[in-house]
Amino acid sequence: MKKLFFTSNTKHYHKVNGEKKPNELDNTNGIVDQIKLLINGYNAILYIAASPDDSEKVDSYASLIFDGLKLSGITFSEYLVLDNRTKENVLEYVKKANIIFLSGGDTYIQNEFFKQLHLKDLLKNYNGVIIGQSAGSINMAESVYNSPENGNSSEPIYFEGLGLSDINIEPHFVLDTTEFDEMQIYQRNHQLEESKKRSIYALCDGSHILQTDESIVIYGKAFLIKDGSIIQICDDKQEFNINLENKKLSK
Repeated sequence: MKKLFFTSNTKHYHKVNGEKKPNELDNTNGIVDQIKLLINGYNAILYIAASPDDSEKVDSYASLIFDGLKLSGITFSEYLVLDNRTKENVLEYVKKANIIFLSGGDTYIQNEFFKQLHLKDLLKNYNGVIIGQSAGSINMAESVYNSPENGNSSEPIYFEGLGLSDINIEPHFVLDTTEFDEMQIYQRNHQLEESKKRSIYALCDGSHILQTDESIVIYGKAFLIKDGSIIQICDDKQEFNINLENKKLSK
């Protein structure tokens, strides 16, 4: 059974004097309850890095999500981290893991690491829960659109993803562009133009999409970027069924 969570930011940490401290995952829109319902065991969780060379950063961010889950009542016997130090263990780790967490970070660098790991093939028969955050969510798509953050000098913005879904998301979405700088305006305009070719589901922090074999549902504040326009389709403590909406539109 497919159990995919697309998240923008699970809000599993806060800052004290500039230092990140873990806290419970934000359950405003039910993500903790849903993970507990769908998980098939508590043997291991696997954190897969976005920047596999930066071991200090990887360990820090992995610990934050691990601790955030513990504080949310989701604990495991083993806590596994996959980066360049451990990539030879990828097959063993994937087989062990009840949850695979695809971290946020640099989408393109993460995508290249996934290719090194042959992760797309390894996940074809995976039956556990997969949680993507930000870049990790973007890379779950079959055809990735990584909206350009740095104008014309951005990294490649189109590439092959993990093929877990046809959903394209835009994380950390903010509708109001009043305080956007030049690069952010460029990015928003590019999103609007791209939306003439594909639908983009823009998630605000704390919101998520849950995709199973039966449904694809948005929980929390989200927008649909489509045909050059942006419309709000969901709010906090609400849900929006993408499958049902697509069926209505196809009639």
